[in-house]
This record gives sequence, C-alpha cells and structure tokens, in this order.
Amino acid sequence: MATEPLDPVTFEVLKNSFITSVDQMAEQILRTCYSFVMYNRDFSSALHDAEGNSAAQGNQDIAVHVGTLHFTCKAIIEAFKGDMHPGDVYCTNDPYAGGTHFSDVRLIRPIFHEGKVIAFSQSNGHWSDLGGSVPGSFDVTARDMFREAVRITPVRLFRAGEFCHDVAGLLAANTRDPASIIGDIHSQASATAVAERELLRLVRKYGRDQVLQGMAEVQDYVERAARQ
Repeated sequence: MATEPLDPVTFEVLKNSFITSVDQMAEQILRTCYSFVMYNRDFSSALHDAEGNSAAQGNQDIAVHVGTLHFTCKAIIEAFKGDMHPGDVYCTNDPYAGGTHFSDVRLIRPIFHEGKVIAFSQSNGHWSDLGGSVPGSFDVTARDMFREAVRITPVRLFRAGEFCHDVAGLLAANTRDPASIIGDIHSQASATAVAERELLRLVRKYGRDQVLQGMAEVQDYVERAARQ
C-alpha cells in the first residue's frame, strides 16, 4: 500500500463514496424488507476494513447500533477464520459478540478482491419477533436471556452464494413470524451485496491499494475530529 497520503480530492471522493455505499444499503432494505419494524428504519449498516474496523456508516443510522458493529464483525472474523468464501453471509445477534438486544440481528458479508478479503459489509436490523416468552420478544419481566428470545451465535446463512435453507429455517421456526424472518434475511443479505458491488466498483476505478488506503485514512480522520 502507498505510504504517501491521498490527495485531498481523492480522499473526499472515497470518503463520501463509502458513506453513500452504506446509504444505498439502507435504500435496499427499505424497498425489500418484510418487517414493519425495519420499514420504520430500525436498522443500521456499516462498511468495515479487513480487520473488522468500521470505515463508514449511514447518514440515518442509529447510534446504539453502529457503536458496536465493529465488535460483531471482529467476532465473525474470529468464528470463520480460514473458512470464508466469496458469496458467504454470516449472521448473529449474540450480545457477547457486540450485539445490542436479541431482536437486532446482524448479517455480515466478506468482500473479496482477487481471492483476498479486503472489507466487510454489515446490516443490522430489528426483526419483528425472535421467539421468547412474549410476542415481539420484549419480556420486561425476564430475569435471564432465555426468556427473551433465541440467541444466535455466529452462523452461516449463505455459503458461496447458496442460501442455507436449513439454518434459516431453524431460525424462522423459532419465531412467531417466520415468513417475515425469511424475507428480512434476504433483504439484509441483498443490502450487504449492494455495498460489495459499490466497493468493488471503486476498486476498479481507483485501484485496490488506493481504496484500502482511503478506508484507513477515513478512520484517522474520524479519530482526529473526535479528539478535537
């Protein structure tokens, strides 16, 4: 990767392109989601570098979501290390892996270029129901997590582009709204594919090294701004 910093114009173009890519994920979800909860924008998305660090979020995303998405991405990297393939999509809502509450389910896609993972896209969406003792999975009397909903440790929902019907069916069968769950899985997965498409378009235009450098410099930029 180049050691010289990007020129200011290229940096701004890439920075805003990353954000726009995540905003396009949101548009994809709004057009395809099944859950009325997600349709009311209870979702967030992110673009991560190859180490799982957040490089961009959407302009209308929810702070409590995006503040922990990088923990989830790193947990997925650890869970599937050495077993990632183009077209894979992973899923989790585990609070011990950066999750918020069980209803917020996160889908993560590795983005490959020439056989190497260069980034990850992630979609976090509030599913309408995830089991547990009450409809909607909000039991205010729950004294442990087993009454709240199904805890999804990292699992694979798409393997090399092929939908894992058995895994998705298991998750959906443990909810009160299985049709919406399957629909939202496909909605979120397609949203992660939007970010993949846009990032690879940038790679074709600017080259992989410049794009990866842009992701790193965006993180430095945010750190400087936060410290100031």
